[in-house]
Amino acid sequence: MFVETKRSVGKNYLYTQIDKNLNFVGHIHNSFEFITVTEGTLDCMVYEKRYTLEVGKGMLIMPNHVHRYESKNSKSFLCVFSPDYVIDFYNDTKSSGFVSSFFDYTDCGEIDLLQNGKANKYLVRSALYRICASSFKHLSRGAWGGDAGNAAELEVKLIDYIRLNYDKGTSLKQMAADLGYNYSYLSDVFNRVFGCGFSKFVNRLKVEDAAELLRTTDYSIARISSYCGFNNIKTLNLQFRDIYGTTPTEFRRRATAKKEDE
Repeated sequence: MFVETKRSVGKNYLYTQIDKNLNFVGHIHNSFEFITVTEGTLDCMVYEKRYTLEVGKGMLIMPNHVHRYESKNSKSFLCVFSPDYVIDFYNDTKSSGFVSSFFDYTDCGEIDLLQNGKANKYLVRSALYRICASSFKHLSRGAWGGDAGNAAELEVKLIDYIRLNYDKGTSLKQMAADLGYNYSYLSDVFNRVFGCGFSKFVNRLKVEDAAELLRTTDYSIARISSYCGFNNIKTLNLQFRDIYGTTPTEFRRRATAKKEDE
């Protein structure tokens, strides 16, 4: 499981993509995520619950909930959007323990409109609100071992704490003491919800943050290494290669080339 930093950037974030045979590991971000299948079938897992999407079905995933995708034969449309696009819907659902919505969905022009980069903001908001309206009565409650709202709140709290303290070499024991949680309970949260131990999660979060800086700034590798809490560039290189299969320098080169192609 990893945190998608660029999907958690605040206001006016909207991203769409068309995929064939989408497979994506468990991840989390601060945005809503809508997905529908136009051909075949696709499995979506929210926490430990599996939903099978087929043509005529849609899925709305709430902000800060762990989800992943598995598919062998599908074509799908995915849209990630920040809560400010549907602020009324967000305020009505954010503290109610809702996890997800699996619902009947017939495209009434939303897909084309959301992919249209020239559509005005009111049309975009109306399309997103139509999707939210379709999903609303099918929202379900509950998550891993308890209330979904509390689970999401804890996940955000843990991620925020790590980001504020990973340059200090924080430990799970220190985090538990600072946040007022039992050590064994937090250890279970990382393994059961995030799918890995505390140390591995911290390293992955640091690498994801480093990758975002490589994509979006001209900071030196040394500066990024220090900023993201790595002791030295060698450690960053090792952790980065373990997750991305390449070095930070090569990652930046490819990201730059992709931007130029676009």
